[in-house]
Amino acid sequence: MNVMNLCQTILLVEDDGDDQEFFITALSGITDPPLVLVAANGKEAIDILERSIVLPSMIFMDINMPIMDGIECLRYIMNEPLMKGIPVIVLSSESYYEEKARNLGAVGFIKKQFSISDLRNNIERELYTPRQTEKYYEKKNQNNN
Repeated sequence: MNVMNLCQTILLVEDDGDDQEFFITALSGITDPPLVLVAANGKEAIDILERSIVLPSMIFMDINMPIMDGIECLRYIMNEPLMKGIPVIVLSSESYYEEKARNLGAVGFIKKQFSISDLRNNIERELYTPRQTEKYYEKKNQNNN
C-alpha cells in the first residue's frame, strides 16, 4: 500500500453529534480549513485509518465513547507502525485524562469548550504550531529507524 500524508486532512473521533457539529463549526472559521473525516468511536476511527491510502495529518479524539473509547483507540494507534506518527490531540471535558493521554502518546489535550471562538483558537494552535509539526516529524523519524 502506498501511504502518504495530506497536510490538510484531520480525523475527528467523537460520538456526540452536537460536539461533532460544534467542532466543524469552529473549524469553518479557520483560514484554509482542513478536510474533516468523522468517526463516531474508536473502532470506526481504526477502520478508517486501516482503509486509508492517505492518512490524516492529525487526529482529534474524544475519550468517552461507546464500542471503543479514546484511551483504547489511542493505545492501538500508538502500537501501529503506520499510524503512530499521526499526532493525536485528545478532547475531553475532564482534565484528569490529560496526563494519561499524554503518557500513551497524545501530543495535545483540549478541554471541551463552551465557546466556538475558544475552541477555534485551540484547534488552530494545535494544527498550525511548529511544536506539533516538530513532534510529528520526530515520531515519523523514530518510526523509520
